[in-house]
Amino acid sequence: MRLAARALSAAVLLVASGAIAAPRDQVPYIDAHSHLLTVISPDEEIALFRKAGLAGVVIMYPDIEALEGGATRNRGYVIPSASVARTAQAAGLRLGPDTATVLGRLQGQGAICGFGELPTRFAPNPYPSDAASITAPERRAIYALAAARGVPVSAHVSLETPETIAAVEAMAAAYPAMPLILAHAGWGADADLIGRLMAAHPNLYADLSIRLDPTRADNPNLALSILTPDGALEPEWRAVIERFPGRFLFAMDITESQRHGRMSELLAAARTAFAPLAPEVEAAVAHGNIQRLMRGCPAGPSTRP
Repeated sequence: MRLAARALSAAVLLVASGAIAAPRDQVPYIDAHSHLLTVISPDEEIALFRKAGLAGVVIMYPDIEALEGGATRNRGYVIPSASVARTAQAAGLRLGPDTATVLGRLQGQGAICGFGELPTRFAPNPYPSDAASITAPERRAIYALAAARGVPVSAHVSLETPETIAAVEAMAAAYPAMPLILAHAGWGADADLIGRLMAAHPNLYADLSIRLDPTRADNPNLALSILTPDGALEPEWRAVIERFPGRFLFAMDITESQRHGRMSELLAAARTAFAPLAPEVEAAVAHGNIQRLMRGCPAGPSTRP
């Protein structure tokens, strides 16, 4: 296993550096957005990512002890990012006045590479709206820290209302050195909106988790998929990805128990969707962009350039 992992890392490094050109079905893919599961152990879950053919994975989780353990035992493969607990019953880090301090300590120690996924809706929810959540003082402290250190922030926010969109834009503009990743490409946002936001804010990124799910009738998030029935990218989404190839990230959002059995399917769907793109565009979305965002982290992917 160690020799295989080293060989994979070496191959990805050569691809990323441009020393060799990988066949299109061997382009390395790094999942930029997934979580630890409770139904299996972290090591069992990471083994599933490896078996499915992923070259690495960003794991977001609020239980820092579990996150660090999984990342340490899979160093160079797991890219740890500290999220916050959404419910009162969930264990781990919570959003509050001292959250930025905790994140700063962890990131300074090299224990984490990113901040988030940061949700806007909690149970119980102290915020009257997504806009109020995005701009709350405890979040501004995280944004300021991320901007000072160049650490990416992943935000789960549904761009449903003008007020929420304005809040996201205000934070992107106020902290231009903060790489702000819109989880799930802004959830229900369309390609025109994402294109407008990216044109206005060079520090704005979008992960494509959930958005690349096959358009099957049993898909609970069917309306969010950006794929056509034959598995191609919808024309408007292909256009915006080709317009901003350095700003989109392949991701799967392995979180609910039923999704961890679909890793191979989700990776295959992404390969099919991105195959018509220029090789350099596929490589950027598949692995290059997340490698670049995480390049300063000692716990980051061994496959980074």
